[in-house]
Amino acid sequence: MIMNIPTYTNAAGEAKFDNCLIYTNVSINNNTKGCETYEYDHTWYEKTVPSENNWVCDKELYVANIFASSKIGELFGSIIFGWFGDTYGRRPSYIISLLLIIVGRMISLLSGSSFIIFVIGCVISAFPSWAALQSVGVISMELSSPARRTMTATFRFAGWSVGMAIMSLLFWWLRDWKTFFIITTATQLPFLLFSWKMIESPRWLWIQGKTEKCVKYLKLIAKQNGKDLSIETEKEISNIKPIKNNDSLGTLALFSGWTIAKNTTLQLIIWICISMSYSAIIMSSGEKADGNPFLELVWQSLAEIPGYFLAAYLADRIGRRYTGATSFAIIATSWTFLAIRESSSNQILRHSWMGSGIVIINRLTTTMSYSIINIFNMELYPTCIRQSGMSLGNLFSSAGSALAPYVLYLGRRIDSRLTGVTLTCICFVGVICNMLLPETLNKKLPETIQDAQVFGKKIRKYIPVSLKHPAENNF
Repeated sequence: MIMNIPTYTNAAGEAKFDNCLIYTNVSINNNTKGCETYEYDHTWYEKTVPSENNWVCDKELYVANIFASSKIGELFGSIIFGWFGDTYGRRPSYIISLLLIIVGRMISLLSGSSFIIFVIGCVISAFPSWAALQSVGVISMELSSPARRTMTATFRFAGWSVGMAIMSLLFWWLRDWKTFFIITTATQLPFLLFSWKMIESPRWLWIQGKTEKCVKYLKLIAKQNGKDLSIETEKEISNIKPIKNNDSLGTLALFSGWTIAKNTTLQLIIWICISMSYSAIIMSSGEKADGNPFLELVWQSLAEIPGYFLAAYLADRIGRRYTGATSFAIIATSWTFLAIRESSSNQILRHSWMGSGIVIINRLTTTMSYSIINIFNMELYPTCIRQSGMSLGNLFSSAGSALAPYVLYLGRRIDSRLTGVTLTCICFVGVICNMLLPETLNKKLPETIQDAQVFGKKIRKYIPVSLKHPAENNF
């Protein structure tokens, strides 16, 4: 049987039996043809989407295309739901997002072997995925005091990491993608059914002139905290009208001057760099460490939690720029080690625990960079265009994530070191962009677009110079 299987040299330079081809008649010639049936390794998975539909070999790019299509859906959904949330409220944005996620996942689940229908379901569920997170995130930030916003965001990010770890353990236990899809979709139903009890952002209601609803929700919040909303506060909310910011042009305002355009461009490049690295390390979980892929994802996810707190600690001490640049430099170093490890015969470097350690460090510092760019987004943009800035950042983040599977494909098909080398170069771009951004620690932050247009701009100081000889100044 083995004599009917051709061999090839893989991207790591190793001779392997071909997984996709067989000889048509080895005794006559070396002609080959594609396999008609496939047998899969069930060590870690019982059924996956690719194995059930045979999306392997000549259809291997189907998986990358599904991921890329989903990210493109995220890309457009981020912009549309960003506008929708600012216009119609965070609460309806959240409810519609949950509904679309459930509908999209059900379409993918019932798609059978149809690649097109499966992709349509993935795009529908991915379309509002940023909005589902962003809507509740914006509400929590708008309800929090300035002193607690950083900690509020940190705990929210930590919750994401815990969810990723639980998700990995759940699939390891279930081993079947359909059962996993059903259970994870069912967990969204209680949030959808009880979303009518979710409050709208009082700040957004006040900005929209809906003072009665604003006061209603503030009274509810006060009651939950065992307090009463004072009559003076209620009168103040009802009598003071919000200032209409007519100079905001949405996304166009992010490029309304050289300085703000430069800061926006640098942040968007950072979003692309960090998303490519983050998506690549998640998609190759277990592959780079040669271990249990589920436990690898668990360790990596749990490593994110101290990363968020460490980023918050360092950002308040050495500054946002240096924290972001240092974390990107460490990420670049870890990708370099992973690239060297691919072609190394050193037993220590090739050990699975060494691979796991490098990947965990990569994930921790990637989390730090992700936290820093979020802080920059909140602090470099004034309130009137902050939502537009965050939505545009999410758009470019989705674009970066969509490129990740193709970077991994280079390493799997051309040279196993290409993935690490490519991402090392990308992360060094992230180092440079962080250092070019203005520091925001202990600085008076921009409150208007005019402030943002000059924030961080270097102002030349001129020292008066006397043309007289020093001795002449005595007369």
